[in-house]
Amino acid sequence: MKNFFLIIGIILIGKNISAQIGGISGSKISAVCVDVVDNKKVEFEPSVSYSTSKYFWDNSGILKNSYHSADSINYFTEMNFRVTYGLWDKLEFGGSISTELLESNLGLRYVIMQNKKFGFTAITGANIPLGNKPIDNSIKTTQNTISAGFGFVMSVQFNDNLSLDFNAQDKSFLKETEEKHKGSYYLNADVGYYLFAHQLQLITGFGYQYSKFENFSNNLLTIYPGLTIETGKNYIIVLSCPFDIYGKNTDKSFGINFALTLTFE
Repeated sequence: MKNFFLIIGIILIGKNISAQIGGISGSKISAVCVDVVDNKKVEFEPSVSYSTSKYFWDNSGILKNSYHSADSINYFTEMNFRVTYGLWDKLEFGGSISTELLESNLGLRYVIMQNKKFGFTAITGANIPLGNKPIDNSIKTTQNTISAGFGFVMSVQFNDNLSLDFNAQDKSFLKETEEKHKGSYYLNADVGYYLFAHQLQLITGFGYQYSKFENFSNNLLTIYPGLTIETGKNYIIVLSCPFDIYGKNTDKSFGINFALTLTFE
């Protein structure tokens, strides 16, 4: 019974567990690319996400209703702001925060090697809870404890229009949490293809995340279809519709995301 309530708690706070390294720039949807923000330039990106959920996967990976009533559904809406600064054309650092002001995400990316066809970078960052609600600091949970992560990014440019970005990340909390979190791992990959002289990019991506606890684990596989519109010199419009296709001890969601990436010198 104790494990049952822990699992329910993990489902309810899954957003905190699934938070990956933030504050760094990207060229597609779920995965970030090798390219960093140009030297002494700043990216500012407001984004809005909207998702719905009425089902969850249990400990056996069986999909079940989240509510007793078939008419009940959970809506989640969030607005985020990201600022990223480029330095030496090999390093960028930045941060992001939501309008709820519950958590700040800090990130850094360094280019290890890059040529016209292939690139490899390292990323690291921390997710810092800010509170903005009543918290008992004597109890360390995944909602009030700092977590840190690191990972690697690989980008492959197959031709002028077709490219692939792949990320692998690891995240842990700096102190032991009440939920006995043992570590989270993430894999993301996006394939993009440009049309109309690089003004429109069609994207298909996937994301897999796995979190381990003392007596159970949860995982989630998500598909990320979407596109970028790049008709202007200093802005990019990003649209995506992520949907979950498999999981364990987590919600099944469908969402719509919008982001506007602005570049300033």
